[in-house]
Amino acid sequence: MEEYQSVTSLMIVVLVSFFVPIAMHRLKLNWIPVVVAEIIVGVALGKSGFQLIHEDNLLQLLSMLGIIYLMFLSGLEIDFDLIQKSRKHSGKNGNPLAIGTVSYIGILLLSLALSWIIHGLGYTKDVFFMTLIISTISVSITLPVLKDKGLLNDPVGQSVLLTAVIADFFTMLMLAVHVSLHRSEEGAFNTLWLLLLFVAFFVVYRLVRLFRASRITEKIRRETISIGTRGVFALILFFVAVSEGVGAENILGAFLAGVIVSLMSPSKSFVQQLNAFGYGFLIPIFFVMVGADLDLIALAQDAKALTVLPLLLLAFYVSRLLVVPIFRRWFSWKESIASGVLLSSTLSLVIAAAKVGEEMGILDRTMNTALVLSAVIATLVSPVLFQRLMPDHREERRTKVALVGINAVTLSLARDLVRDQYDVTLYGSDKSNLEVMNDRPFAIVQLPGVEREHLESHRVFDSDIVVLFTADDSKNFRLALDAEQQGVERIIARVENQMEVSLPEDSRIRLISSFFANKTLLRSLIEFPSLVRFVSESEGYLQEVPLYNHHFNGRRIRDLPFIGDTLIIRIYRDGEVIMPRGDTELRVGDRLIISGTPAHVRKVERLLS
Repeated sequence: MEEYQSVTSLMIVVLVSFFVPIAMHRLKLNWIPVVVAEIIVGVALGKSGFQLIHEDNLLQLLSMLGIIYLMFLSGLEIDFDLIQKSRKHSGKNGNPLAIGTVSYIGILLLSLALSWIIHGLGYTKDVFFMTLIISTISVSITLPVLKDKGLLNDPVGQSVLLTAVIADFFTMLMLAVHVSLHRSEEGAFNTLWLLLLFVAFFVVYRLVRLFRASRITEKIRRETISIGTRGVFALILFFVAVSEGVGAENILGAFLAGVIVSLMSPSKSFVQQLNAFGYGFLIPIFFVMVGADLDLIALAQDAKALTVLPLLLLAFYVSRLLVVPIFRRWFSWKESIASGVLLSSTLSLVIAAAKVGEEMGILDRTMNTALVLSAVIATLVSPVLFQRLMPDHREERRTKVALVGINAVTLSLARDLVRDQYDVTLYGSDKSNLEVMNDRPFAIVQLPGVEREHLESHRVFDSDIVVLFTADDSKNFRLALDAEQQGVERIIARVENQMEVSLPEDSRIRLISSFFANKTLLRSLIEFPSLVRFVSESEGYLQEVPLYNHHFNGRRIRDLPFIGDTLIIRIYRDGEVIMPRGDTELRVGDRLIISGTPAHVRKVERLLS
């Protein structure tokens, strides 16, 4: 009978996780984060509602695996490429890394002051633990909101995201140390054991880098299905086991495993696979069970709890007040206030920390429930307020293209790209080709030499697309590897003898040679003469547009608010080619081939990506 109840409860939880996103899409409730909806449905079906979900050993295990995987994805979301790029940014819009660091310090100080007030009112025994909870920021909420708003490549968006990333990282580390000290009277000895976990982190990181760079890895990856996914799960379980072995929380081990994978700069497709597994199975179970376990009836009967709930909600927003004057130094008042509001979104780490606090006796059941509810309310309200407050009339950003190497090909290409509304800059040391270019519509930067240090000093690797087209093939390939290491999204390098070089399948580098270009063009002229004419003529324009905007996930082509004369020619999805029709539904990750005038295609690109 118990086994039957166990399977029934699991079936209900899995069905909820399946139908919630569908219902939200049908009801046009896309402004509500799916995880929040799962918690709400869990409340309705759990202790506070119809009591259809009963917690048992199986659901406890899956819920625990869900929070472990959620913390792994939190570590994976830390964008070290963005941090590395931001270290070199400065100017009128400031340095996003510096802005994020100062903002987090401000949030931490205000959180400490508010925690003392909450402690003085008798609602908490541990001031520092409450400080960490109040100062948390949910990267999983801020990232998609910024992406939907088109601000990920904007200075204000990067500053907000880096504030969230820094808060996520340091809050997790400080939480681990604090829990370690709290768990034993021999706190210092416990912390020494915790250091072993960080030693293991650095050792494993170095080993993974060495293993990834070896040739045997590429052979294994070709011959073994999903070896990367298997390695990730082995890494998670290893760090979870080590963290529990040294007396730390398993969520810290999972978080560090995510950080290691993030440091490896995995491909977007691989990250999507990891996200799909987590948000498709384990993580929804965790959030539904969080809701099912909340006892709102007991909360409503407790006068103390009814007082602390609005107090905690107020603390989440007041603790972000210093963000506004810090951001105002570089951005407008509206942008600064909107940024502070979005940074009040906090969910995953609050729930995880509250669960740990209750298990350790730092928080009682009532405070745990109040924290989860206040986090849910803040996560519901903050993104909506941000969308209303953040100005929409931001300057339209053009794709930045860096052409390295000054020659007849790059000079002619630069003119064509400028006509197609790209932001083009040429970099090189050869001045002989510039005599007839006095009326050039693009910038040319003279370098002492085409070397990595010169490109870095002129921020070439901050471009969206880097084309390496010097006369030296080995230099092109070497600089392409440097660009990939720096996080450049698209890299094209001229390498005539491609037999001497090798790249992994998930590399962002695309190699080109005169032989390949001539052969491809001749074949196209034979098989598709009209298409070649269309692409090469000034009136014709084709653009590959990636679909990253989640608002258009599942939308039919006929329902898209396309602008002007744009037309979808092809859709590429998971290696397949799809002939688009009016009823064809789009999916995040699709790559659309769009035809139209440059201005209209650019507008569609900004809308979809």
